[in-house]
Amino acid sequence: MQLNELRKELKFNKELLNLVETLKDVAGSQYHLMEKEKERFGPFMEAFSGFFRVVNLVDVDDPFVRVMSDILGIVIITSDSGFMGGLNQGVIRAAFGAQGDLPNDKVSLIVIGEKGGNLIGDMKRSFKYFGGINQTTIYEQALEVKDYLVTEVLAKRMGKVIIAYPKPISFTAQTIEVINILPCAELFDRNSGNEISGKINEKGLIAEAGKVVVESSFSDMTEYLSSVWVATKLYEVFEDSKLAEFSARAMHLEGSHQKVSKEYKKIKQQCSKAGHELIDKGMRESFAAKGGKAKKKRRKAIHDAAQNAA
Repeated sequence: MQLNELRKELKFNKELLNLVETLKDVAGSQYHLMEKEKERFGPFMEAFSGFFRVVNLVDVDDPFVRVMSDILGIVIITSDSGFMGGLNQGVIRAAFGAQGDLPNDKVSLIVIGEKGGNLIGDMKRSFKYFGGINQTTIYEQALEVKDYLVTEVLAKRMGKVIIAYPKPISFTAQTIEVINILPCAELFDRNSGNEISGKINEKGLIAEAGKVVVESSFSDMTEYLSSVWVATKLYEVFEDSKLAEFSARAMHLEGSHQKVSKEYKKIKQQCSKAGHELIDKGMRESFAAKGGKAKKKRRKAIHDAAQNAA
């Protein structure tokens, strides 16, 4: 490869290296900033569990408490960002793994994110689509998805609803989680061992559903509490998904940065070697030219001396 071509390639790799490093730093900054701002929902869970101490809603016959449809709803959360490695594919595999042996006509897919929608569409599966998660409109998007899920469960077009999403373990690692979000019986059962049941068991229940008089109907109470629960969990899951996205992008870009850096060093060495070879060639040609002139001069001197002697 000519020196000019090597210099052009060296310049390109240097610019690419700077770009990848910048993108990596931006992803890292976004992760750490959002991690500090992320709400942990501790106070909410304390207040929310108090509602379930008033009456044992697990015994209420309602679609938000009991599974009343054989249709499984699967919410698949994917990212529209680039440099994600195989994170979206991992989420989709986990979602279909949760489907198990259920036929497709017994599953209702809800896909969040354009890239996930394209992947599911290529599989010829029908699904309900929502736009990718935007960091500035997470709450509004959570309410939009919540309204759809609540409407579907209330109309008994879905029974059980689960979510498959990426969750950050740390800045350098992510995992894929599949969690139940509806019905509430699975989430708030006193024997389930989850965060709500733990708080209920600590303080105990005040009354069973059939032994207390309340102004609101049990259906209204379960619908309201379920809506609040779904919106809150979706908001939390969306934040975790964005954190996992930033983490995966930073790690993927770190790998790319190392590869580009290695290639940059290789081309830099080639460029240096080609430059030295060009200098050596010039020096040899210069010495050869000087030697040729000296030899010619000596020949002329000998010729002149021979003529003078004659």
